[in-house]
Formats: sequence, C-alpha cells, structure tokens
Amino acid sequence: MDNRKEPESNRQETSARPASAKPASAKPASAKPVAATTAGDIHGGHRQRLRARFLKGGSDDFAPHELLELVLCYAIPRGDVNPLAHRLIQRFGSLSGVLEAGESELRSVDGVGDSTACLLRLLPAVMRAYAVEKNRPAPVFDTVGKLVAYLRPLYVGLTTERVYLILLDNGMRMIDCISLGDGAVNCSAVTVRRIAELCLTNHAACAVLAHNHPKGMAIPSGADLEVTNRVDSALETVGVPLLEHLIITEYSDAAILRGRKGTLRASPITGELDQSFYETFYRDLHSQGRWDDFLS
Repeated sequence: MDNRKEPESNRQETSARPASAKPASAKPASAKPVAATTAGDIHGGHRQRLRARFLKGGSDDFAPHELLELVLCYAIPRGDVNPLAHRLIQRFGSLSGVLEAGESELRSVDGVGDSTACLLRLLPAVMRAYAVEKNRPAPVFDTVGKLVAYLRPLYVGLTTERVYLILLDNGMRMIDCISLGDGAVNCSAVTVRRIAELCLTNHAACAVLAHNHPKGMAIPSGADLEVTNRVDSALETVGVPLLEHLIITEYSDAAILRGRKGTLRASPITGELDQSFYETFYRDLHSQGRWDDFLS
C-alpha cells in the first residue's frame, strides 16, 4: 500500500469555486448596461423647468393647461401631471371651468384625489380674498388725530421710549410703519441716514416721526427738538418732507413741527404752499399749545 499523502492541491474538488469567483463567460461589471434615467427623474426635471420658467418670466407665455399643470405639482408630489391637466380642461371646458367646478365634480375625474380637489377649490377662494382686499379703500391719514389713533395702541404697555417712522404716499395713505428702535429719541437707532434711506427706498411722499413719553407729559425735550431739526433738514434735501414729529402719551399728544413751522408750508401732495392743508391736518390735534419756549 502506498502511504504517500495526496498533495493538498489535488484534493480540492475540481468543481468547487470560491463564492466570489465568476464563470469565465460572465461579463465584467463594467460591461453591464447603465440603467436609463427613471421616469421620476424625467418628471422631476420637467417640474423644475416649469417652476423656473414661471419665476423668471411670469405666466404670460403659459398655456392654460401648463398653468394648471404647475398648480397640480403642489398637490401631487410625484409623477407626470400633464395628462391630468389635459383631462381636467377637457372635462370642464377651460381653466376657469376647472376652478369653478365643485368638489364632487372634480373628484369624478380620474387622478383627482382629496389633496387635488382641495387645492383647486382653494384657489378661487384665495383670489376672491385678494380681490376684496386689493379693492378695499386704504385709510387716509390726513389729520394728526388719525395718525395718533393709529399710533397710540402701539405704545400700550411700553415702559421705554419707542420711535416709529410712518411713510405716506401722495394720497396720504400709509406705505409702512417702521419701528426704529427702543430708547431715548436721540439714541443711535434714530439715524438721519437710515430714515432718509427708508423714505427713498419706499418712494414715500412724506414722513411722520413719532415717539412716546411713557411716564411723562407730551412736551418735547431738548433732544426731541434736536432730532426733529436734523431729520427735517435731511429729508428736505432729498425731497421727502417731514410732515410732523409726534409725541404720544397715554392721554395726550403733541406735534413739534406745528410749533416750529406753523401752517404756512408746502403741501406734501402738491408741493405748493397750502395753509388750508395744514389747518385740516391739525384740526383734531389734542394738544394745541405752541412749543416756541422749548426751541433753541
């Protein structure tokens, strides 16, 4: 008997292969075809292009079905909504018909679920609210009393001074009411440059400065008068007159420029001297006293 051991290499099963081994006929991994772009990627890119096109140029060059398609993107997060946009317009005859359809009618169209029906019913409601608000007459702040009535609630509960800048258009309608900061009126928050920039940026026809005296009387301090003079002079140079600087307290109010300039001034509406404009403007001023004694 031959007792010699068989070499290890010969004892391996000739049919066995390591788990990682591949048949000789297998294609290299690099030869595997690359998967095509998925449908979701295609539709996602289309959605992004629609949004970018709208944001860049508005809706003027959009067909009705494209506008509807863009809207549907926000109700249906994935997939191609173009066929649904076409089905809706075909079913209801027009984009306006789609937006006037009831919920049950919308849901009868294949592809319309709860979110889509809700969004399409919401759009007309938003448009109605917009139209009502847009056409509502804006309040006209053509008297000190109206300005004070608007400002006084803004100061309720404050224990420190707060400065507001009210910007008005040439119809005496408010463009904006901007808080300039808390603290004494002569603090760094009330910078002439910032006030001038706000007036110009917002295309204001005139401006009103206001601050409160939380525990005092409606009597201007030396700092109040100094700030008034600086702001008035600066705004005059940029063609936006300071109409008034108001002091508001809990029960009274005062107008600094009335004492300094009187009522014979250029109207912010016409730019011409117009005493009647200021007589009307000051007719409901609570504190009619003059502040000549406080002027430096």
